[in-house]
Amino acid sequence: MTGIPTVFGDGIIDVHVASGVARITLGAQTGATKDGKPDPSALVVVPVLQLPNLARVLVEVTRQLEARAKEAAAAAAPAEQSSQPDQVSGAFRFNG
Repeated sequence: MTGIPTVFGDGIIDVHVASGVARITLGAQTGATKDGKPDPSALVVVPVLQLPNLARVLVEVTRQLEARAKEAAAAAAPAEQSSQPDQVSGAFRFNG
C-alpha cells in the first residue's frame, strides 16, 4: 500500500459530528507535552452513515486479538512452569 499516508494514534482526543460527517481526532502520547496529554496526530473523517461499519470492523479485530491473546496465554502457561521462564510461545504478547 504505497502512497497511503500512515498515521499513529494510541487514543482518541475528540469526536465532532456535523453535517453528516464525523471528525475523529487521534492522539499520540509522545511524552513531549508538559501536561501529559496526547498530541493530535491525525484527523479521520468518516461519513456518519459509515460509522457503524467502521465500528463493527474494529470490534471484530478486537475480538480476534483477545481470542489470540487467550490462546497465547494458555500455550505459555505450561512454558512458564518449566525451567526456561524467559521463553515466550505464541505470536502475541501483551503487557499491562
